[in-house]
Amino acid sequence: MKKILVVLLLCVMCAGAFAQTLTADTRLVVSHSSKELEKFYAQRKPPFLAVYQKNGKTLVLLAASHGPQSLPAVQYVFNTYHPNIALIEREPGFPISGCQEHEDAYTAALSAKNNIPLVRTDADLSKQWEYAKKNGFSYNDFQMVWIIRSAYGFAKYEGKQTNAAQEIKDYKRTVHNPAWGELFTEERLLAYFQQHYGKDFNTTDFIPFYLDLMEVSPKKWVKKTPFYKIMHDKPDVRSVFMLENIAAALNQEQVVFSEMGAGHFMDIHKALKKMLGKPQYIAADQIPPQTLWKECNLKGLQEKVLIQ
Repeated sequence: MKKILVVLLLCVMCAGAFAQTLTADTRLVVSHSSKELEKFYAQRKPPFLAVYQKNGKTLVLLAASHGPQSLPAVQYVFNTYHPNIALIEREPGFPISGCQEHEDAYTAALSAKNNIPLVRTDADLSKQWEYAKKNGFSYNDFQMVWIIRSAYGFAKYEGKQTNAAQEIKDYKRTVHNPAWGELFTEERLLAYFQQHYGKDFNTTDFIPFYLDLMEVSPKKWVKKTPFYKIMHDKPDVRSVFMLENIAAALNQEQVVFSEMGAGHFMDIHKALKKMLGKPQYIAADQIPPQTLWKECNLKGLQEKVLIQ
């Protein structure tokens, strides 16, 4: 009788461990110095996969290098791990497009194809602005970050030179909230860009310029810009939100796929290790050749919100 009770007790304990709620320690979300980033990425260059397994749960995280070079890793995850839910780095309300070019859009397309829910894990714009303001950044600093990102996208995908008037118009349509501050005029934008970035906005080639700003080991001038400081100097509210979404997804599903820029992974990897243990890393060159879905589309996509 005692043996039976012991066995039953062990079964209850095992079931309790399996059902244990995972909690993310957001205090461990930290921004890192460029030297720390260089050391980390010297061992593993993005894109790469980090695979965590604990109590029957699996998290497959893509530390992406934004662009088509990350698509084979996404395809590999869906073919090999068959996730129950997918998480992408994308703000609420923004269109998802370019599924043959962007890992978030390709993830969305495969989620639709495989009939699994998709979650946007990027903090909404109001949270991002509150974070920037709390840390001493001006509305000019904040809107220029978005305008630079937009200018890069326009240059890359339209193959044309942008200008201040066009970018102000697009920013007003997609991001601007009058309650946050005053929208740039052309004159103010040009003066601000010259002061903080040392260039003429209307003649800047935004493709190499943006890639310089996004380098893991940035040049000295990059570190001085408001763009870099907003993105890297403080623990990023966006990374915190991504981590919280991962924990929520794991508490609902067995196999979770999450993609994010490698910089966000660096922000949260210590918190993930505490929550899930050490991961197995899979480098891009360890992934077998993949056949990508050329006709990718978002037909039937189901979006889900895990946390507000």
